[in-house]
This record gives sequence, C-alpha cells and structure tokens, in this order.
Amino acid sequence: MSFFQKLRRLTNNAFPDSVPVSYFMQRYVVDGNFTAQHMNMKQPHLDVTLSDGLGYMVTDTVYQAHLSSAKETKERSSCSNHCAVNAANTNCSNLRATGVAATACARHGCFVPHTVVDFQKGERYMNVDYSICSAINYHSHNIETSLIIYDIGCQWCINFADHVNNSPGLSLPEKRQVLTSIGKFHLSAHKLPCFARFSLNFIEGAGQVDGEILETLWVPFNKISPTGWSTSQYH
Repeated sequence: MSFFQKLRRLTNNAFPDSVPVSYFMQRYVVDGNFTAQHMNMKQPHLDVTLSDGLGYMVTDTVYQAHLSSAKETKERSSCSNHCAVNAANTNCSNLRATGVAATACARHGCFVPHTVVDFQKGERYMNVDYSICSAINYHSHNIETSLIIYDIGCQWCINFADHVNNSPGLSLPEKRQVLTSIGKFHLSAHKLPCFARFSLNFIEGAGQVDGEILETLWVPFNKISPTGWSTSQYH
C-alpha cells in the first residue's frame, strides 16, 4: 500500500471509500541550477560508481540512453524573452555538466528521489522531461492528476505530450492528467495571457503554494556546489 493509499484510508476511518481519489494531487516544482557545474575528467574510465541511481540522482546509464534517443528541439520563446528557452542549446566544451535540474514537492520542498539530472548544454526539455516523468511515476498509485510548476511552463507544456510519445525513455501512468503552472514570482515576467492560464490562484487543488520553493533550496546548495566542480563524477 502506497503512502497516498494509506493517507486516503486515514482521511475517513469510518468510510474510507467515501473519499474521492481525485482529492489527491501531486504538486511538483521543477527548476534548473547552473551553479552545480562539473568539469570534464581527464580519465573518466577510472571513475567507479558505488550508488548509481540509489539516491536523488537518476541512474546514469538509463539517463544517457534517453539522451541518445531523444530528439533535440531548438525553440524560441513565444512568451517573454526567457533565457532558459533561448539559451537551451548553449555549449560549454570544458564542462561535463553545465548544471542540474531537479523536481521537488511544492508543499514541503523535499527533493523527489531519482529526479536530479545533469545538463549537457543549457536547460533543454529532454533533460527536464526526464526529471518530471521520473517524479510523476514515483509512488503515484491511485493519483489521477499531477501539477507541474515550472518557470517556463507556458513554453514547456506546448510539446511535452509529443516528447513523451516520441521518446522511449519517457513514460507517464495511464490516464494521468498533467496540469501546468508558473511560480508566483516568475509569473510577473511573463506576458499577460499567462496570468489567467497558469496562475496558481486559478488552479483547483493547487492549494496555497508560491511555486518557488526550489529557489530556497538552491541557496545553501550554491554555497557548496563549487567544491564539486573538479571532483570525479561519482564523488
């Protein structure tokens, strides 16, 4: 029995079946961080993994297989001039990873296990999609709706379904409804039509969250991440 199934039963001990399944919604915040860079190793074949995919990082071999099969798209923002969209394909030849993307609970700020991915260039959708799909599939039995809060959600949601359908490395649970929203701070940088469509204030079941909790998690992370720039990949 999953956490959400237990929670459903605890909600009404006398009549547990009276609580509708649609009452529950996954609420996740997604964001990228370009402070967590990693330089190319001189002898990467000497690196040995001890816990690949057992923590918050994704399994490297499976993730690399996804990147090899995923189709790279070059898109320009149809909203404001979002740097995350326009600089998605920026190359840095001396870096193995230009940064990371992660998915966390919008309410509690807990990182979802197996959802932290490396960027090879800029903030490409193929990287973010993998993190999001991993989060949605993580212990999601009996959940019908997932809310994804993303700074550039208005652009990401346009082709997300096509990315999932055309990539063997991406999958979603059957009949899963994926809603998109934008954090309240970043929403002010979008065009006016985005407010009515993507504001958390107008999404039923979103609750009182600001959708910016990952920004607070990056602050202490940014202080220590430079110490790992030149370490081995699995260090």
